[in-house]
Amino acid sequence: AMLGMGGAAPAPPPAAPGSFPPFQAWNKNGLQIEFACTKDASNPSVTAIEASFTSAQPTPLTGFNFQVAVPKYMKLQMSPASSSTVPPSNSGKVTQTFKVANSMHGQKPVLLRIKIDYSAGGQAVSEQGQVDNFPPGI
Repeated sequence: AMLGMGGAAPAPPPAAPGSFPPFQAWNKNGLQIEFACTKDASNPSVTAIEASFTSAQPTPLTGFNFQVAVPKYMKLQMSPASSSTVPPSNSGKVTQTFKVANSMHGQKPVLLRIKIDYSAGGQAVSEQGQVDNFPPGI
């Protein structure tokens, strides 16, 4: 059986060198986003980020869509989310991985603008923000 497109390499074990402790990237209206970053050992300018989405709201977040934009000195590669519904009351999580390549690694920080769209209890919600609290070394 073929594994995805272009023979993706197996994911490194969680304790692999180059992995960073997860940190909170967003927390608003009960929606929490945590980022866990892993460095590509062969190319330190590349960071793989797994975003985990959990919701404390009593109803599920449906039609969930997470988008990322990066500055001109960075490149972005997104993978689809594991689900478009975030379960209610912190009863489960949705994950989405993406990679960023920083052409100015060591000179300019990793900086993301994020956009989050979902419906909660029939209400459409659209949020935007910036994530600039990456751990040192990213």
